[in-house]
Amino acid sequence: MMPRKSYITQMPDKTGAFLVASRIIAKHKGNIVRVSYNKAVDLHTLFIDVKATAENLDLITKELEAVGYLNDKISEINVIMIEIKIPDAPGSVLPVLKILDNYDINISYLNSSENDSSYQNFKMGLLIENPSLIKMLLDDISEIYQVNVIDYANSEKNLDNTIFYIRLANEMQKLLGLSAEKTMEFISESNRILQMLQEKGENPVKVFDYIRRFAYFICEHKGANFKTDIEKIRLNPEVTLYSIEPPCGSNTYVLETIDELVLIDTGYAIYAEEMFAIFSRLFSGWEKRITRIYITHADVDHCGLLSKVSRARIYLNQKSADSLQRQRKGVPDYREKNDFGLGYSKLSRIISGYTPPDSRQFEIVDQDLNIPLEHNNLVHIGDFVVSNLKFEIFEGSGGHLYGEMIFVCREHRIIFTGDNLVNIHGFSSERAEFNSLAPFLMRSVNVDSEKATQMRNLILKLIQEIEVNDHQSCIICGGHGPVSTMIGGKIVKFDGMEKFMDDKSGFPIESLKSLYSK
Repeated sequence: MMPRKSYITQMPDKTGAFLVASRIIAKHKGNIVRVSYNKAVDLHTLFIDVKATAENLDLITKELEAVGYLNDKISEINVIMIEIKIPDAPGSVLPVLKILDNYDINISYLNSSENDSSYQNFKMGLLIENPSLIKMLLDDISEIYQVNVIDYANSEKNLDNTIFYIRLANEMQKLLGLSAEKTMEFISESNRILQMLQEKGENPVKVFDYIRRFAYFICEHKGANFKTDIEKIRLNPEVTLYSIEPPCGSNTYVLETIDELVLIDTGYAIYAEEMFAIFSRLFSGWEKRITRIYITHADVDHCGLLSKVSRARIYLNQKSADSLQRQRKGVPDYREKNDFGLGYSKLSRIISGYTPPDSRQFEIVDQDLNIPLEHNNLVHIGDFVVSNLKFEIFEGSGGHLYGEMIFVCREHRIIFTGDNLVNIHGFSSERAEFNSLAPFLMRSVNVDSEKATQMRNLILKLIQEIEVNDHQSCIICGGHGPVSTMIGGKIVKFDGMEKFMDDKSGFPIESLKSLYSK
């Protein structure tokens, strides 16, 4: 696959600027696969995605740098909003514009209208790179007109979108502790999402707001704010199931036996420290006891700890392995085959500090099988055993994500469904808010909504078949939300567990009860 590189260019606002960049790219046999420019959002910033050989991408980079088009950092620019009382007469604003021109200051926002008086109140947003000029500038303007500095509210700041990327870059760099390179990547992927959503008619202010909320939500739930719901059930005398539901991201499930801990999905990488603290309180010697990890699919919010638990073997199908290997090589994975998924997935990686796992940890469960590349069924691709529990592994059609899997233990009526089937109605208000962000920023959490619906129906049919044969309800462990069961054809919370909240003082393990399902 030909490498693809995103360039954030700072071009002069004049005719032929893009032509110069295009000629440089064409000269080195680069193919422009995406371009985005919106003067209303940023006056100078143009985003260009280019496909070329690695060698030619390096040559393009060097030549764009040589002509001054590449911006490798976002500088801090002061923005000041002022209000000037100017006579309502022809040419009255010209003296102010001349002063601004003398100081080489750009206007980022301008607003004025008649108000049935002899004056107009001009609101101006000024971009000032040298803070020492502010006082001199205001002094010069005040010699001819009355001027006030406005301490404007956040709602008014949103009017000043021409410097959004500068603001966002500085804000995210501080929030996430990003390097200059990662900061620029964050801005590039934010623009990718903006471009796609604007084509669908979305307002830029709303898009920017959702991106910021996504970043802040994940970061603000670290440490003492990492409030998990933890559920426990004794499946039989040999195996106990734990469900760890974080404030955001996917659930982590732990199957505990005397000898080992088996994980199913692992949440976001950013919460590794918090998750390990929970493991240490729940399971003595957990570091040596985690020997196996199974993933339902290769999304970032389900694979965060894979690179953090290096002792464990990672069990997955070939399609999921291919996706994770693509991530490691720096090429788009199966979530990222369209720009909606690409932008959101890359932002998720940056925000959560995700590192793809080492493929040397992989155990491919369908390696010797001839599984079709495309199918529309739940295909049995293997089995695994945890103590005396036997699980069947089924591969779905890829409606949620190519390579998706579910794990089924018929004897004890347990099914791990990943994101193919979740109890949305069981979300807390906080989790519901977080889980509303991805569908907006990606348009859909599924790569193929029609296939996703088909898979959900097939899983429901499988659950019903197991329940009819056993005359008891299944325990449904979804990718998000509480452990559930099905009553009257509806997914509802499973109430046969002891539930407790984690907090700074630690949860009361002694209050847990062992509950038998049989």
